[in-house]
Amino acid sequence: MSARAARKSRMSPFLENEVEKCSGRTPGGTWYELTGPVAADVVVLVHGVGLDLYMWDAQVDALTPEFRVLRYDVLGHGRTPPDPQAAKLADFARQLLDLLRHLALERIVLVGFSLGGVIAQRFAADHPRYLKGLVLMNTVYRRRPEELRGVSERLRQTEKHGPAVNADAAIERWFTPSFRTARPDVTAAVRRRLISNDATGYVCAYRVFVEADRAIGNALTAVTCPTLVITGTQDVGSTPEMARRMSADLHDAKVVLLEGLRHMAPVEDPERMNTALLDFLHTLA
Repeated sequence: MSARAARKSRMSPFLENEVEKCSGRTPGGTWYELTGPVAADVVVLVHGVGLDLYMWDAQVDALTPEFRVLRYDVLGHGRTPPDPQAAKLADFARQLLDLLRHLALERIVLVGFSLGGVIAQRFAADHPRYLKGLVLMNTVYRRRPEELRGVSERLRQTEKHGPAVNADAAIERWFTPSFRTARPDVTAAVRRRLISNDATGYVCAYRVFVEADRAIGNALTAVTCPTLVITGTQDVGSTPEMARRMSADLHDAKVVLLEGLRHMAPVEDPERMNTALLDFLHTLA
């Protein structure tokens, strides 16, 4: 009998079937939402730069029948205000640690997208006891100078002109042409989210993302929990080659490449992304 099955066997039918749905704010200001069966394993979702916890709507719908899902707004995004003292990747990882302590969660599967993926890498290296599993989704690792050139220039432009300056270009990089044509409502909503960000929080998070390689270093070599590394074959910023670099440094990793998708794979094709997530989560039961 698996540990999960043994735990369920000790629970009353009432508790096993009870569903939790709540939202709130930590003493430090982090806005979060928690939903799913109270007896289930916990999956934590961390979004990317310029987005908010609602980018995960399709994943929450798919996961909550089986899992307790926690999502939150990172510093300076959505309903979480910027922290004037937070300027490093470690500060974003500490935000997650404070959230878990606030909710008394001790064992999770951590899923990080883009910036959320580098936060997850740092957290996994610093706090391995919390992790049952790790998912690094459309994120970056050990970028070469030529791979950093574009994102570094976008940071400089954003520092001068604010979040809106690269919004249209981001939509083109993040979504395939066919999806942009078929679902202009979705791409318009993402663009609105990007340009409405608090400028200070956005620039801070963007800088953390650009400088993440130095902050992470070889941290993945110390990560031993099962890990899923996943990206789109057409993601020019979080490339399949970076996914393979992550896998090479991890002790127990599987790489999944989603054919034909760009950066916003969890939004553009949630069915394929959710299938990959659920397949991985089921191996951890």
